[in-house]
Amino acid sequence: MERDEYIESFFNSLKAQLRDAKVRPDRKSATYRNFVVAASWSNNLWDVQLSDHDSTEPIRRQYDPSRARSSESAANYFVDELRRATGQEPIQRPETSLRHNGRPRTQQKV
Repeated sequence: MERDEYIESFFNSLKAQLRDAKVRPDRKSATYRNFVVAASWSNNLWDVQLSDHDSTEPIRRQYDPSRARSSESAANYFVDELRRATGQEPIQRPETSLRHNGRPRTQQKV
């Protein structure tokens, strides 16, 4: 996946889970209530930051695209943080068991 596709996929997933989120025209940031989620590339890492107008310390995560599971799983983390910050419960998602190489384990029929 190309750099811009990864970020676009991240924000598409964020928007799909938070209907009130508004992706900005630059397609590298979004607003949700009084919070801003911004993504950029720093060297070879994908840097995502969540901040609001009242807080001095943003939540920041860096992802190595060669090792990150998916842009959707990164979006899930920020969606849950946004929901917590606004007094909502995080979204309950089905758990997946992952093998050591990051692929979901498939059930074998006997």
